[in-house]
Amino acid sequence: MTENLKYKDNIEAKCWEVSLEGEIDIFNSDDVKSGLLALLNEKEQNVIIDCKNLSYIDSTGLSALVAMLKKVKAYSGDVTLKNLLPNVYKVIKITNLDKLFIIEGDGNE
Repeated sequence: MTENLKYKDNIEAKCWEVSLEGEIDIFNSDDVKSGLLALLNEKEQNVIIDCKNLSYIDSTGLSALVAMLKKVKAYSGDVTLKNLLPNVYKVIKITNLDKLFIIEGDGNE
């Protein structure tokens, strides 16, 4: 998996806890997407993504998140994005993805 993606299976909460770090862009978004989809192939469950260390995301990074979201929604699961930095939250909001993902916090923290 990519160095930008850390994860653990929270058996008690029945979800993947994922941490995205650094920048997710054209150079690594395919690896991030592959890593996220591999988790869901291993076990279909909700996903909580902690973005507190995600400093930047571009359209290819958003595409990776949307691909994962589609897979999760196919089995009626949910994806939560939490601890969004203001600049990352702004990109999510501008693209209206805040209507598809569950957002914890308002991006101003």
